Amino acid sequence: MNILYGRVQLAAEAALNLWRVKMNEDKQVIRDFWNYRSQTFDKSPGHYAASKEEEEAWKVLLRSKLGNAEKILDIGSGTGFLSLILADMGYGVVGIDLSEKMITRASAKAREKGLPIAFHQDDAENLGFENNSFDAIVNRAVLWTLPHPDIAVREWMRVLRPGGKLCFFLHEPRDDRKVSIQKQVLNLWILLSERRNPWRTLGNGRQAVNLPYNGGVKPGVIVDLLKSAGYSNVLAEPMHRIEALKRQRLPYPYRISHGHGQFCYTAEKPKED
Repeated sequence: MNILYGRVQLAAEAALNLWRVKMNEDKQVIRDFWNYRSQTFDKSPGHYAASKEEEEAWKVLLRSKLGNAEKILDIGSGTGFLSLILADMGYGVVGIDLSEKMITRASAKAREKGLPIAFHQDDAENLGFENNSFDAIVNRAVLWTLPHPDIAVREWMRVLRPGGKLCFFLHEPRDDRKVSIQKQVLNLWILLSERRNPWRTLGNGRQAVNLPYNGGVKPGVIVDLLKSAGYSNVLAEPMHRIEALKRQRLPYPYRISHGHGQFCYTAEKPKED
């Protein structure tokens, strides 16, 4: 019996080690991709507020969801879109990203604007913060980039204080009817105007990573994910106002291929009894 138990334990440890190796390899691929994207990230419409009116709409939305939270963690901060807006509103912000080059660009923007934001390289699925460290967590288009969204949302809850708020933004799936000709027109536009390879993605190629939410996800799936992780007061709300403002300024190739709406998800870490 002891021999059998020992063999089972060894097999389990071997499987765990293989999983860890694969996870590390995936994270390296993801980090390399976003380091590459950091060079042209801010040229892509949607990665910045295209007008003062849109920026103000973001501020109104964020204030309504975060209230008087003091310490906010921006996960997957990229070049700093949410972090910069929140710091400008007076919130205390820490931004983290797996890509060191994204962090470099975000830090430079914060210095240029005189905003006191602490940016660090970190992993959204394995955060280097103590339990109950933040009043709120935000992120934008991050869950689709993660191999293990279920692990991520539990990790986010760990570093939230009891009663702390989670607020993030994510697209629903694209309309399949707009994926063919319109998508190729958009890819050509990106190639010429943004000077990047639009066919290089995390989901394609020899080093493709399995991302469960790549391409967008239906709101009901995210609501169920958050509830199963133990969050309370879970809501999914379409962002019609911001989407309309953004669409007004989108270049035509982006407009004709844009077939997936963005949702605002909010939830809370239950308060301790």
